[in-house]
Amino acid sequence: MKKLLFIPLCLATIIAGAQTLNRKVVLTKGQQLERVAAMKMNFGMEMMGQTVDMKMDNTTTSLVEVKNASAQSFDLTSTVKRVVMNMNSMGQDMNYDSDKKDQEANEMTKKLGEMVGKTANLTIDSKGYITASDDTSKTAEKAEGFMGMAGNMASTVNKVGASYDMVANFPNKGVKAGDSWADSTVSPQGKTATSYTVLDVKGGEATIAMDGTVTQSGETENNGMTINLTITGKSKGQYIMDVATGVIKKRTVILDATGTMDMMGQSVPFTMKMNMEENINKK
Repeated sequence: MKKLLFIPLCLATIIAGAQTLNRKVVLTKGQQLERVAAMKMNFGMEMMGQTVDMKMDNTTTSLVEVKNASAQSFDLTSTVKRVVMNMNSMGQDMNYDSDKKDQEANEMTKKLGEMVGKTANLTIDSKGYITASDDTSKTAEKAEGFMGMAGNMASTVNKVGASYDMVANFPNKGVKAGDSWADSTVSPQGKTATSYTVLDVKGGEATIAMDGTVTQSGETENNGMTINLTITGKSKGQYIMDVATGVIKKRTVILDATGTMDMMGQSVPFTMKMNMEENINKK
């Protein structure tokens, strides 16, 4: 009897392991998802015989709401609810929390404060591709602030035709545990190439590993000075997604990068490390 019971258990394990992950997104009208994205950055460079180190912790909380849902498309809004940043540069601490009213008034707190309450509208199809968006940002524009361009490497851009980053980005043919594939994006500022591998599928969740490379170049501004910035890096991470809905529940990425800043007639090399973690939960 025990041997007979063992047979269906083995078959169930085989079937679960062979489950195909299809590119899809399943949402319902009125659904709300909270996205909490945390980024830690360490930056270092040598300039005119002086060592400059910068550490920054940034956490952004956003609320994604499903305004309309059909079998073909979903209308979404994404609103920034809270921004928290702690920075240490050359021994000086700078802190900001949008939930606190007694913030020190400066250029940094002004820029961060402008983010809070902003709502982005977009429409995605049943496979998670963006079909409409009010995102009018131009990737070729100068990034503001000393670390503006580097920060763009971790930002979300909702461009028509792109895959919405809240949805698992699978090949259209579908994949199973052990399968690998590659994807890349090209913009005026550079290129990102990522390889993916499905590590396992169990308990209604799938875990996917990511390895990638990124190159980026362009201009940033700091205190009215234009800086030509070039960054090259490698990333490694993984995400856990809900198989039934296609929505990513947790994503972690570590990025190690090096680059140069051309300013004041000299080229300054630097190193940068980012640790990024994002959690998406139902409200």
